[in-house]
Amino acid sequence: MFSCRMVRAGFTTIDRDNFDNNSPIYFPVTHHQDQQSSIMSGINFDLNTEGLDVVRHLQDQVSGRTFLITGPSEGGLGAETAISLAHANPALLIFVGRTLSKIQPTIDAVHAVNPSIAVKFVAADLTSANSVREAAREILNDASITHIDVLINNAAVMACPYELTVDGFELQFATAHLGHFVLTNHILPKLRASAGAGKTRIINLSSLGNTLGGIRWDDPSYTKRPEEYRAWEAYGQAKTANVLFTLALNKRLLASKTGIRSYALHPGGIYTPLLRYMNDELMEELKQRLGMTQEFPFKTLQAGCATTLRAALDPELEKQEDGVFLSDCQFTKDPVIVAPWALDEEDAERLWRLSEELVGEKFEL
Repeated sequence: MFSCRMVRAGFTTIDRDNFDNNSPIYFPVTHHQDQQSSIMSGINFDLNTEGLDVVRHLQDQVSGRTFLITGPSEGGLGAETAISLAHANPALLIFVGRTLSKIQPTIDAVHAVNPSIAVKFVAADLTSANSVREAAREILNDASITHIDVLINNAAVMACPYELTVDGFELQFATAHLGHFVLTNHILPKLRASAGAGKTRIINLSSLGNTLGGIRWDDPSYTKRPEEYRAWEAYGQAKTANVLFTLALNKRLLASKTGIRSYALHPGGIYTPLLRYMNDELMEELKQRLGMTQEFPFKTLQAGCATTLRAALDPELEKQEDGVFLSDCQFTKDPVIVAPWALDEEDAERLWRLSEELVGEKFEL
């Protein structure tokens, strides 16, 4: 186990010597926030904001709406996001996950908040394009799902040993990016059917991990040179892909005047099962790569899901047309937290073409 102490609202500090190898790391970053806008809106969006703060402030953007969240397993950010949304009466929550048993605790938690909320579980293995297509067909053919207001591409795996999926792709890249690329492509008609122009959102959870490495264009799955696999570099590639996908998707959404916007984000480091593969060696490597200090501040789950919820709900965000990436509930282009290669428009287009080639389908709006 580890010892922790509260250091500010929404944060705990984890001592390295007692770290139990189960959590991602958060690095505080100072953003140039629009404080006047925050004050005028009645909430100060920052690193201390919690998910319920966002939901209460923007409850009219939750009530009666439909949300799809991938990978909302117990104890994770997706689950906490869903539970927060439950406090403002959404019409329908759609959970996409590998097995119902992993998602059932989240369904139970949602119903503990509000038993009347409709919840649908759709089985999908994000590492298999065919599985994702089957899940998308189920959603498209379900007459009770008339539209989807917000898609939250939350699922991921981090710093795992080298593994290829059934489709032959590196596991982290396939789970975090390729699976969501296919899902978003296929359920786009349900997003287009949403009535709220400018309120319909596609949210891609990236992380500070994007700074760990860009895209390996000639060998993204390490199949040509498996000996070069490094878990953190592969994680960096996956998280960079989340941002580049968002950048290219937003460009197309704006050009086609769909009324849909897409955002990527760094939620912060949160004590979740995401770091199930962590060990001392990987922790030390991460520290070296990112210049970490001996004491690590962590966000609580509630503080961690706040950025996701603001990205998903706040209509004020669309006023900043070039805004793509959020951290601590604010847009940022700080290279400490979002690498220049993750915001490269040419690379975003290149990744779009590569993704189409890898999954064997066109994604056209």
